[in-house]
Amino acid sequence: MTDLLNQLVAFIGENPTLANAVVFLIAMGEALFIVGMFVPSTVVLVGAGTLVGLGKLDPWPILLWTTLGAIAGDAISYWVGHVYKDRIKSVWPFNRYRTLVERGEAYFRQHGGKSVFIGRFVPGVKAIVPGIAGMVGMPVGRFTFINVTSAIAWAIVHLGPGVIAGTAFSALGAISGRLATVLGVLLVLLFVAVMIARWLILIVLPLYAGSRLRTVEWLGRHENRVSRWFARMLDPAHPRSAGMIVSALLLIVTVPLFVALAAAISPDNGLSRADTAIRNLFQDLRTPVGDDIMTFITMLGDGVVIAAVAAVVIAYLFARKAWRRATGLMIAIAGAAVFVPLFKMLFQRERPIDIYTGADALSFPSGHATLTVVLFGIVAVLVAHDRSPLTKAGIFSLAVPLIGAVAFSRIYLGAHWMSDVVGGITFGTAMVAAFAFVFGSVHNEKIGRWSLAALTAATLSVVGGIHMARNFDQAREMYRPSMPVEILSADEWLSGGWQKLPTHRIELSGEQEEPLILQWSGDPQALAEALAQDGYRPAPGWSLVTFTGFLTGQTAAEDLPTLPRIQNGRGADLVLVRRDGDDTDGTQGGRWVLRLWPTRFEVMTQTGERLPLRVGSLIHERILRPLNELSAPRADRDLPQADENPLNDLPGIVLRMRRDGSTVALGGPAAMRPANPADPLPDQAPASTPGAEGAAQ
Repeated sequence: MTDLLNQLVAFIGENPTLANAVVFLIAMGEALFIVGMFVPSTVVLVGAGTLVGLGKLDPWPILLWTTLGAIAGDAISYWVGHVYKDRIKSVWPFNRYRTLVERGEAYFRQHGGKSVFIGRFVPGVKAIVPGIAGMVGMPVGRFTFINVTSAIAWAIVHLGPGVIAGTAFSALGAISGRLATVLGVLLVLLFVAVMIARWLILIVLPLYAGSRLRTVEWLGRHENRVSRWFARMLDPAHPRSAGMIVSALLLIVTVPLFVALAAAISPDNGLSRADTAIRNLFQDLRTPVGDDIMTFITMLGDGVVIAAVAAVVIAYLFARKAWRRATGLMIAIAGAAVFVPLFKMLFQRERPIDIYTGADALSFPSGHATLTVVLFGIVAVLVAHDRSPLTKAGIFSLAVPLIGAVAFSRIYLGAHWMSDVVGGITFGTAMVAAFAFVFGSVHNEKIGRWSLAALTAATLSVVGGIHMARNFDQAREMYRPSMPVEILSADEWLSGGWQKLPTHRIELSGEQEEPLILQWSGDPQALAEALAQDGYRPAPGWSLVTFTGFLTGQTAAEDLPTLPRIQNGRGADLVLVRRDGDDTDGTQGGRWVLRLWPTRFEVMTQTGERLPLRVGSLIHERILRPLNELSAPRADRDLPQADENPLNDLPGIVLRMRRDGSTVALGGPAAMRPANPADPLPDQAPASTPGAEGAAQ
């Protein structure tokens, strides 16, 4: 993964013109009237700033083109408003967003000309205000001055965090590329989660105000109390209507999702294989510094910390006479504390590592993820209650990273499978949504929201700090990296142990792909040297030069880099390519690609030497050349014929037959001896279990 990210960053850095064009278009698109509501400018610009901080892009051109794009987008929006005036509310497609236009008008009337500057930084109105300025006839000169100055400030604000992050990652990369990769993945996931939360609160809900109004009118025609209550709660003018809708939607989504996850965690299915692959991926990225960081984070979700913070918050709510909310929070925390162990006992799923006893020794769902979501999610709901959409977005922008970091730490440390954490998040989110829906209409309990937020943060800091001071070393030892290694003797491997290894490559998604037809003991370079006489050579590495080969229709098949393929969460240790034998000029036909991946198995030879055992595949790729201008490898065969398989002719190779009739070649130093007479005949070999290694690991 680290190599792949490095190659991607290097490619972007070597193509600054492309990067300049992207930031210009994304900044312009973000400012276009109505259209900008759906353009993810923040994600792209923070990414561009990160590349600047990494030293891959020149900062001044990026800043210039981002600013010019923002200026152009606002100018186009101003022109649209100036041309259409009030008719814009009835012209397609703008008439579909009449509520947004009216919201922008109200914002402009409230803030006047300075709304053009301020609005650029406010999600939900930033793509509306410039058009409103044109509608009301704001002078061109004044608008242009505000447009240019606000665009400069906006570009700096959006690129700045990425520059800081990129500089930090550059420094971390000098220490450990794996640590930089892990922290980068964590920050990207948290960033995306925060953006989704803000997008939902500030953009999606206002878009459906018209539909909500029609629903309210329909409910209002019914005279029963339930219909009137729903009509009142869903009224767009009601300050709590948005929260009620979000709560209902979350309940509708999370409850079925949790049930689906619970039904899908049976052994040896796609989800279990995906869990194993993702665990292996993160285990290979672990570093001592990363372990310390993730242990620190995960301890914030320990039961003693959660219990202490919950007790303080509940006591505070009772002290403020917020009886219903205090009782609701107490029920939610107690319910999560009871149901999580019950679910674990029901599903009986083992953890990736053995670190607890009793019900806690089981895995699904993650207690850390569940209780963290319930506690801090409900606190965020209480603090955000009856606040403006912008304030709500800010509050949840603080809660989501804390919850996400604790959840991520459980996967990184190997304490839970990925699906355990996702299950905990969905179950906890359902409980938060139920709390918000039930208590969203309560408005007569004064809880002192900012006092509650400060008290929660202070308690978390104090109790968490004390807990870490006392138990950090013990926790770090408990979460130390632990990758199980299974040792097979050479006799055991050749006589049947080979069946413990997977029969097919396992993707990160858990899907089984091409067959694994080779098991190799020892140094993979020995295999490369043995196959060199058959024309196999190391695959070209990724670089700007090799990438341009895909853009040329005459590139030889063996000169094209191979696309990375993951086996059970691990990258290939060896990749060899050979063009087709009948491809005399190297520009037609295709190529064979052999890959070799590590496993958790080792073979012990008769001399006591332990040799790592790897598995490999051999697939054929056809080189497509559209219009003779491009070269595009496409796998068309995932298994060679017997006369095309060079593995069968290697010195000392041992062939074994699987139940489905396919053969697997066992090679390397541990196989280079006469077969044991007690070895089972090929047609007597017991059935192998696809993906057995994935289930075991």
